[in-house]
Amino acid sequence: MTDALLVSVVIPVLRDSVELEGLLGNLDDTVASDAADAVEVIVVNGATADDSIAALRNRFPAVRWLDGAPGRGPQMNAGAAVATGRWLLFLHADARLESGWLRAIAALDREDVAGGAFRLAIASGHWFARAIEQGVALRTKCLRLPYGDQGIFVRRETFDALGGYAPWPLMEDVDLVLRLWNAGRLRFPVERVRVSARRWERDGWLSRTVSNLWLLARYVAGASPERMALAYYGEEAALSATGVDGARVAAATGGAVSVIIPALNEEEAIPAVLEEIPEIADRVVVADNGSTDATAERARAAGATVVSEPARGYGRACLAGLQALPPAEDGDIVVFLDADRSDYPEEMPSLVEPIRRGEADFVLGNRAGAGRPWSARFGTALCVWLINRLWGTRYRDLGPFRAIRRDALDRLGMADLTWGWTIEMQVKAAEAALRVREVPVRQRARIGQSKISGTVAGTLRAGTRMLHIIWSLRRTRQDRRSARDGSGAKRRREP
Repeated sequence: MTDALLVSVVIPVLRDSVELEGLLGNLDDTVASDAADAVEVIVVNGATADDSIAALRNRFPAVRWLDGAPGRGPQMNAGAAVATGRWLLFLHADARLESGWLRAIAALDREDVAGGAFRLAIASGHWFARAIEQGVALRTKCLRLPYGDQGIFVRRETFDALGGYAPWPLMEDVDLVLRLWNAGRLRFPVERVRVSARRWERDGWLSRTVSNLWLLARYVAGASPERMALAYYGEEAALSATGVDGARVAAATGGAVSVIIPALNEEEAIPAVLEEIPEIADRVVVADNGSTDATAERARAAGATVVSEPARGYGRACLAGLQALPPAEDGDIVVFLDADRSDYPEEMPSLVEPIRRGEADFVLGNRAGAGRPWSARFGTALCVWLINRLWGTRYRDLGPFRAIRRDALDRLGMADLTWGWTIEMQVKAAEAALRVREVPVRQRARIGQSKISGTVAGTLRAGTRMLHIIWSLRRTRQDRRSARDGSGAKRRREP
């Protein structure tokens, strides 16, 4: 990577030679002659048999041309792998940039910004196009969620740290942006990227818009991008356009999903929690942690397996639930869920699917502090800050709603018996180099009183315990590293 080169423009194409020709000309027009050395253009062609690309190779010799398998995510990753710019700008072939886009990225290069996108404009005079533009502007401003057709740009080092685009046939842009949320600030310059209206004109303005919203809703609900692509394109078209094999997707099966719910005096909430657990769960274990009410009876009546751990402690209950599971098999996943109904169990697919797709080993639900007392938010923020500072991680939350591969969890050697369980898991996951992802989850008012933040004394006890766990884990870090390395050497402790 050189300091002189500012931006690498990566363009995935698949039988888009007409649109691509216009975009390459547009890039020549919008980059001033004195700034030409700051930009490189990389085209990744997914249709090697497309003879029309050969003419464009001759007309635009300065462009770097690559051939690759179809699939927008893999194509963009292939382009990024050879790029030399400090910033990566990903453009669809039908995009056209306004003058000033390079100056906008150059200005952000001097700021602490991880990425962003431009404003969307649709090349049509139809009134519906203006409505869509306004809706996209609102979504981008309020949700910080641009789509790929807006020209997503990412600082190169950030893109590499995130592992690039997921190799998906759909929603790879949304997935990248969601991960960018945890990587740093996003900025959205006023410069526009104009896209063709052909998709809306072909499918109908309203039908296309509703279809896009439905895809986003299905993705947030945890639907597989491969299955969405089959429904969106049709099986034959999906295989041609993205390389998705419908037979392979249909045959893909994950291991068992086991849900563990530690519970203490949750007789009012536990029936509703169990009723809301989605069908992806193969077994549900409620670990009764010494309840004095009818929690266990109501859980059994709702069909859950109930195990008893009378000695109080959140970690003890979680371990008791794990011990009640059958022997692990390949692909098994364990989900931890609170019993107070503060979480939304129906969001479980969004935690499980990244593991089933092989993109993550550990998925953490990020609550973003919503609906929690200030003392709980402060305590969580302090613990997260310390973990990130001491272990170099980028966590945002310590949420109890989480999913992890069973074999990965077994390797962590979880030992904490109290409220330090969530901290221990996240620290050890970082030390074990697990692929960790945080996904946004909602929160609501719990049923009953919190065991931690419901009282000042409970908050202080839990907070002290969590800080002690962080200190203990840091103090014994070298011991665990030696054990993992197989040396068995223990570091010498100062008196």
